[in-house]
Amino acid sequence: MGPLAKFKGQNGILLIHEEYIEISRKSLGGFSSQGSKGDRQFYYSDINAIEYKTPMFFSNGYFKIIAGGTKDVNANVGLFGSSMDSMKDPNTVILRAFSKKVSSECDLLYKKAMSKLNNAKSKSSSLSEKGSNLDELKKLGELLSSGILTQEEFESEKKKILGKT
Repeated sequence: MGPLAKFKGQNGILLIHEEYIEISRKSLGGFSSQGSKGDRQFYYSDINAIEYKTPMFFSNGYFKIIAGGTKDVNANVGLFGSSMDSMKDPNTVILRAFSKKVSSECDLLYKKAMSKLNNAKSKSSSLSEKGSNLDELKKLGELLSSGILTQEEFESEKKKILGKT
């Protein structure tokens, strides 16, 4: 399946997919700033945060993915230009807007990415909550089998853990 959204920045192409964000360097600006390093995929579950600055007519913006195991580079963008460190950062795409329409497109792209990231994070926390509930139920079962809890106490506590008070 193709990307849900796509934007060509100064140093690469940003693609928002259902399961991950991709930074492609298959553009002239991408190749000149990154060489032939290739594309990078960041699965939402591995992303810690996304930094974003809206591009304006007189100043660049950026879309930066922060993930564990990657080196942090200060994305420094400003009036008419960006720092060379920002251009070479493999986790950053520099955004340029010559109209309000392009700024709006970038904002929508960011919102779509954040929606996907938040969904992935909520699924992750839901799974850890279920794991925690299973641990609690296991402990209750051990207390029941050792005779510390009666069957009625066990059932009562089990309902509390499962949210069926």
